[in-house]
Amino acid sequence: MRKSLLMLGLILALSSMIKIHAQAVSYYPWNNILSVSSNATKRLWVDCRFQLNSFSSSLNTEPALMLNVAKTGKANFYVGGGVNFGFVGAIVNKDDLIKGYFGSIGTRIYPLEKLPQLSINYEISPYINNIQGTSGIIRSWLGVGYQFGKTK
Repeated sequence: MRKSLLMLGLILALSSMIKIHAQAVSYYPWNNILSVSSNATKRLWVDCRFQLNSFSSSLNTEPALMLNVAKTGKANFYVGGGVNFGFVGAIVNKDDLIKGYFGSIGTRIYPLEKLPQLSINYEISPYINNIQGTSGIIRSWLGVGYQFGKTK
């Protein structure tokens, strides 16, 4: 039952992103993560990360809900959290669908006046490896992003 509810939540999150059309794309090269998100300049936004360089049995997807807590002229500061799903591993190897949970504290800085949609993204993300919470790590993300449309 619990897995069904989590799966329903993921489907709703992804369908809401499709409905609103992805408005920001980011790439974190050292982690090989592609992020697709709703409008990251709004107060509340959805982010979904996809692991790119992995064996197919461990491809992970991380939907998250983010909240901008402060804005300056050239930066947004946010907090949020989400769930790490391993869809392929659950199907192929009968692994657990839920790989872990994470929090996020980060910023998106828009440094260029001539290209205000381009951002430098930095995030610290505490991560609990499994449902029992017996182990975890603190992850760090550094990448670039592009906000489609006009930034405020």
